Amino acid sequence: MDTKILTRGDNFYEDFHVGDVIVHGRGRTVSDEHMAWTNIVLNTAQLHFNQAMVDADPKTYFGGRRVVYGGIVFAFVCGLASEECEENALMHLSYDEGRHLNPVFAGDTLFAETTVLAKSDTDPRINTCGAPGAGPGSCGVVKMLLHGRNQKGEVVLEITREMLLRKRS
Repeated sequence: MDTKILTRGDNFYEDFHVGDVIVHGRGRTVSDEHMAWTNIVLNTAQLHFNQAMVDADPKTYFGGRRVVYGGIVFAFVCGLASEECEENALMHLSYDEGRHLNPVFAGDTLFAETTVLAKSDTDPRINTCGAPGAGPGSCGVVKMLLHGRNQKGEVVLEITREMLLRKRS
């Protein structure tokens, strides 16, 4: 029987240190498929759909460009950070203090950056979360600040998140 390693070996609880900054290497260009996803989640905000409206008042509406739905920006940025930060997560405990700081448009390329804010292997949620394999000594909570940036380096998304990460042992 072949043994396969399914996750990286450098993103367990012990590998994260408060103050670490992880610049995630991949980028993701937002194409016009964002409209299909915006429809699927039933977002009806006209700024995402109504080109005639933004053309009629381009000074108000970002030079006549429709804005990408923030849920898509959130999903893409989290996905860009997942390989380095989430492969050994037992569960996500929270997403808090999220803010969209600049608009994202079709054609923009998104990048992600994570800063480790705090760690705890005594957090009471370890024992009460119900995650398989969670318990004293087997995992810990890591709080991170996730930044999404566009191709110009502007921060478009900022959100804190907490994950329950497995320990190497």
